[in-house]
Amino acid sequence: MSRLGWIDAPRASLAQWEDLTRFADAAQRDGFTRVVVCGMGGSSLAPQVLATSFGAPSLTVLDSTDPAAVLAIERTGIGTTLFVISSKSGTTVETLAFYHYFVARARPGQFVAITDPGSPLETLALERGFRAVFHHPVDVGGRYAALTIVGMLPAALIGADGRTLLERARAVRVDRAKALGARIAAAAQAGRDKLVLRPPGPIARLADWIEQLVAESSGKEGRGVVPVVDDPVSERRPDSEVVAEFSSDPLDLGAEFLTWEYATGELGERLGVDAFDQPDVEEAKRLARAELAGGPEGAQHAAPLPTMTPETLRRAARPSDYVAMLAYLPPRPEVAARLHEVRGRWARATGCATTLGFGPRYLHSTGQLHKGGPNTGLFLVITAEDIEDAEVPEMGITFGRLKRAQARGDIRALLARGRRVAHVHLARPEDVTALASL
Repeated sequence: MSRLGWIDAPRASLAQWEDLTRFADAAQRDGFTRVVVCGMGGSSLAPQVLATSFGAPSLTVLDSTDPAAVLAIERTGIGTTLFVISSKSGTTVETLAFYHYFVARARPGQFVAITDPGSPLETLALERGFRAVFHHPVDVGGRYAALTIVGMLPAALIGADGRTLLERARAVRVDRAKALGARIAAAAQAGRDKLVLRPPGPIARLADWIEQLVAESSGKEGRGVVPVVDDPVSERRPDSEVVAEFSSDPLDLGAEFLTWEYATGELGERLGVDAFDQPDVEEAKRLARAELAGGPEGAQHAAPLPTMTPETLRRAARPSDYVAMLAYLPPRPEVAARLHEVRGRWARATGCATTLGFGPRYLHSTGQLHKGGPNTGLFLVITAEDIEDAEVPEMGITFGRLKRAQARGDIRALLARGRRVAHVHLARPEDVTALASL
């Protein structure tokens, strides 16, 4: 299947833009005051970038199976919320869990689907009377879909000037975009394979979207580039390539999206990998399913896994390694701040580049790089007791159980690839600060 439909996305979305603005206007007239995008990876990151860059608090992204994150959405009131259920395949377990939870508490007309034609999600949406179904282009992979309906419907719903954004995307110089990819590839081949991203404040979260695009596209066959977002250390490391050349105008985000898509395609070509597949992502999903099922592969789901201690992991650091902190914790600002402090301490103690990902979100972003890329990662998986949990209707699980299965599934997948992994289970998410003093 061709995966190059993203090249034509600005033109195709311009032709669709008037319909999207009419849909957004009708939703506003019908009393919807808030949008929650339920999705993972490519389905959630572009909407998040657009909402934060355009200063639109009316749009929230839910991409965490942590019970606290789900309950926080409900407790802020959902009577006037429009839920955008976004999954290209229509089978993403986290996205379907979000849908089943909220449909038991809201009206069918509060839901919109973005999915491939004929997917299980489209069938569900039609059977249950969703407000609308929008088709994901079949020839565009999820992480390349920012300028398709995936990003442009949320843009319309927050009142952004999508027409200007798309027109600026159409003006992108392809040769310059590919030159960026060639530069990153040359740096990686010269040993500078940590890509430090420093976009300006107004569009700072663009780095999260680039992280997924570059990590999932390049990290395979033992090769790959490690994106570094919100680097806590300002000093330049010898294994790092810094990119800080970005426009600070949110209306240039379309151009940034398309530039980085071209650059990433060129990067993959020069590294000799397919930038449009993700062959190692399924393993963690399979093992998480086994944990949930408790079958032959999951029968020992409660047994401790053979991981290192954090102290041993830190001592295992080698030059040009990177530390990946993988936190299955509530993605609240105060928790993120504590993790950032821990990350800074580890960066200074090891001299290594560091990354931070909330689980299970990172499974749909950097997870491919962790397992398919170079064996230079030190993986610190952090879990904690859930203060409260929430049942997922129709799925026979709770969000807490799903999150635990995903954490264990990924640990098992990393260990199977010979990765260096430590796992810490905390009594409370707030206790993560103790990891800074190791």
